[in-house]
Amino acid sequence: MKLRRLVVLFFLLISMSISGCASKDIVDKNNNLIYQESISPNEKYVDNKEDVVHYTVEVYQENDDTLSIHAKSNSKLFEPLDYEFYIDKSFSKDDITVEWTTLMGSAEATKENQLCVAMVKVKGTNEAIKINFINRGIELIEDALAK
Repeated sequence: MKLRRLVVLFFLLISMSISGCASKDIVDKNNNLIYQESISPNEKYVDNKEDVVHYTVEVYQENDDTLSIHAKSNSKLFEPLDYEFYIDKSFSKDDITVEWTTLMGSAEATKENQLCVAMVKVKGTNEAIKINFINRGIELIEDALAK
C-alpha cells in the first residue's frame, strides 16, 4: 500500500511539473513587503512557457514583532496560504531565509523529484514555517486511495 502511494505521488509530481494555471493573489497590499523569493521547479523540463509552475513566498512586516508570510503559486495543486509569525526581537530582510527542498527532503532537484517545500526561517529563532506547495495534490491522492 505504501509503495502504491509513492508511485501515485511520483506520477502526480510529474504531472504537476507540466501543468500550470492562473495564480491567485490574496496579499493585503497595505503591509510592508520586506522579502520575496520565487522559484520555478519545472522551468527546465517543459517546452511550453504556459506550463511553467511558479512558487512564491512573500514576507511582510505587520508590526515590530509580527511577520506575515504569504505563499502563492500558479499550480492547481496549491491553495494560497497566509501565516503570522511572531518573534520577540527586531528583524530585517537579512534575517529571513527560505530553504527549498523536494518532497523527499533533498536540496538537489531532478526532473522526477522537483523542489516543492519551502522552509521559511528567521535568524535567531528556533521556529520555522514549512510550506508544502503540493499539499492539495497529496490530499487528492489520499482521498482517492481512501475510496
